[in-house]
Amino acid sequence: MKLRKTVQRMLSMCPDAWYIFITSVKLTAFVLVCAFVLLLSWGGSMMDGYREYMTAMSLYEIGEALLLVGVLFSVLIEDVQTSRR
Repeated sequence: MKLRKTVQRMLSMCPDAWYIFITSVKLTAFVLVCAFVLLLSWGGSMMDGYREYMTAMSLYEIGEALLLVGVLFSVLIEDVQTSRR
């Protein structure tokens, strides 16, 4: 029941907040795919591919941060929009 209310609340967000949320999800997905491709090309050798491994790990962490910031900004915009009504 709580999940259903959460999804309904998300779907009724204002357009600006929804745009920021969806864009942050897309950007996070792109960054995570890039990190995955780097891990596939890494080859498993720390001597030869340490830079690729660390870049992939950094992209993984950046993806989490992007999603967190996007969600926080969309909630902030939604809160401001609902308080004006």
